[in-house]
Amino acid sequence: MTPHRSPVFWATWVVAQIIFSFRFRVKVEGLHHLPAEGTALLIPKHQQWWDVPLLGTFIPRSLHFLAKKELFDHPLSRFYMRRMGGIAIDRGNPLKSLPTFRSLFPLLEKQAFLVLFPEGTYFPGTLGPGKWRLIQMILRLQEKRGLTPIPFIPVGIRYGSHPSGRSKTVEIIIGPGLSEANSQRAEDFTNELLTRVGVLSGL
Repeated sequence: MTPHRSPVFWATWVVAQIIFSFRFRVKVEGLHHLPAEGTALLIPKHQQWWDVPLLGTFIPRSLHFLAKKELFDHPLSRFYMRRMGGIAIDRGNPLKSLPTFRSLFPLLEKQAFLVLFPEGTYFPGTLGPGKWRLIQMILRLQEKRGLTPIPFIPVGIRYGSHPSGRSKTVEIIIGPGLSEANSQRAEDFTNELLTRVGVLSGL
């Protein structure tokens, strides 16, 4: 059992299912693009707060979210985030997150699915700048550890209004994965991923 398959995770999952059944009509496309085995990084659009619980509920994999370190500042929040699969990163100074990225290797060895929002924060209805240095650190870890190039899988998220007016529609659209072996191409690679994410999100 991974840490986020804890009682805290399952309790949250059940509550999320109940809330989502009233608030959202969710459709997921492209699940066949998720590798049947091995590790992968999901690169989703960050539209709003609901993105995280929606992905955790409707993507049929155990997910570990790379999340801003501020969410881990309070002891109670830190306890909860860790049991939900959260991994703290410093968006403003990626070098401070280097020990965290080194600790990702055991997860990669265990063929975990990691989630990294490439924009770092919410940009509703538009694409924000890509946090390419974070992706570069993952590519460097891949190089140093001699890992097979990891698939980075773009994910589009679209919110709309249901005709009934009582709920929102959400489309989660998973695209084909991209891989990169050269960490020096991190910025171009991030831009390519963002372009795919934008298309999948209808932007």
